Amino acid sequence: MLESLFYCRGNMDSLLYRLDPRVKVVSLVGFVAFTSALGTWPALLSGLVFLLLLAGISRISAFYLVKRLAWILPFGGILVIILPFAVPGEPLFKIFSLNASIEGTGQAVVLTMRLLNAVAALSLLTATTGFKDLMMAFRALRVPQIFVLLIEFTVRYISVLTDEARRMQIARKARGFEKGRSLLHRCTFQVAGKLIGILFIRSFERSERVYNAMLARGYAGGVRVDGDPRLGREDLCWGAVILVFAAGLWLIEFGGVQWPMLLK
Repeated sequence: MLESLFYCRGNMDSLLYRLDPRVKVVSLVGFVAFTSALGTWPALLSGLVFLLLLAGISRISAFYLVKRLAWILPFGGILVIILPFAVPGEPLFKIFSLNASIEGTGQAVVLTMRLLNAVAALSLLTATTGFKDLMMAFRALRVPQIFVLLIEFTVRYISVLTDEARRMQIARKARGFEKGRSLLHRCTFQVAGKLIGILFIRSFERSERVYNAMLARGYAGGVRVDGDPRLGREDLCWGAVILVFAAGLWLIEFGGVQWPMLLK
């Protein structure tokens, strides 16, 4: 169940599926860091095209990627709507008494492109790496144990909460429960409040039972790892390609026309 939350099962012989999880974490997170520092839309568009090429080479479903990119619509959409009117500058167009500036529109486009690059890179990471492998990569990269455990238990307990809520819903139906007329109805608010309170109590009690079961099976606050596999040459080369491309975009934008002059 945990694997299916993010993992997109595809051609296991394709590029990103073959790469070592540690290399994918370092290279794609580094890609996000470099592209988040870019300030022009052509450079950000180049980064996004590069990620789409990686997705195509890795044979990741376009539908899967579009669904993940759609997550930014609530945030990027608000930026595109608000920033043109919030940032002063040369007028571009006018709606009623509000003037949209060219500067504000440019900032909205850049921020949206940054979001697209970040979500696309992280979607490629999670789509080609199982949850277990991702956690093992974090441990191998010496991410603090407390952070890894928080991620693991948070993701695992999503299914626990949904399971408890589903059981409570079935119990209500068995007792003849009828839904309220609308979300604004007083009875609906009362039922929702009681549901959240009881769900919290039942989840807390279940978490104690799970923790005691883990202690009975020898849990000591961590997961035993029997050594890390060696990195292959192909892993290092492709990881370097991803990082170098993002760093190159940043250097080109940072240096601009000065780099050719310095190289002479």
